[in-house]
Amino acid sequence: MRFNQHLPSLFTLINLFLGFIAIINIQQGNYVIACYVLLAAGAFDSVDGKLARMLGIPTNFGKEIDSLADMVSFCLAPSLLVYALYTQNMPGISGEVIASVPLIMGAIRLARFNTIEDKPTDSFIGLPTPMNALAIASLVLFMEHIKLANPEYSQPRLLLPLILSLSYLMVSRVKFPKFPILNFKAGKQNNYRLFGVILFVICFSIAIFTGYPYRVLALFLSCYILSGLVMHVINLGNIETKSQET
Repeated sequence: MRFNQHLPSLFTLINLFLGFIAIINIQQGNYVIACYVLLAAGAFDSVDGKLARMLGIPTNFGKEIDSLADMVSFCLAPSLLVYALYTQNMPGISGEVIASVPLIMGAIRLARFNTIEDKPTDSFIGLPTPMNALAIASLVLFMEHIKLANPEYSQPRLLLPLILSLSYLMVSRVKFPKFPILNFKAGKQNNYRLFGVILFVICFSIAIFTGYPYRVLALFLSCYILSGLVMHVINLGNIETKSQET
């Protein structure tokens, strides 16, 4: 019983440790390895909170240590990755300023999340930091693949506007869907999300053995982010329509 109480925090600490490993690999120039380590950190991060709720032992300690681990793995590590690959040779401190955006926006996102009392039950307000980090990692893997195949066509700095846009989404008011409850009796909407996650896991597992799993990850993340943006636009349209009717 006592071990079960600490099991969610163990997953959180593994996430933190993997963030540390990713940073070491970034410093050593092993960028592809660092990206895959961040993907593994994201997998452990997706488990700890659900495990705590399933065991009925969510605690303030667990919430705080989860945010600290996310700060390292999904805010600091992606910023270091962007700096090492794309901005360190920019003039003055412009490279440092640009690379720090995922770190700063992520810190604001985590602080805001921890201080909101009435959180939506079915969505996140702003892009979660793990999803932003995984999006950056998948973009880096994609560009590294292009660089290997066609070095003359690789323009990595073209990614910077996209990375900055993703970072802004973390502090935006756009709502992104939460991951489903592992229960097919939790409602139709939850079942749709659960089916999507199962489909992703199957496709990603196949892609690991056939090569280029980042393609499946990039497609999944694109669908996730676009779904939030599309629903945000639709909701804005509905609000505007209601205001005109009144």
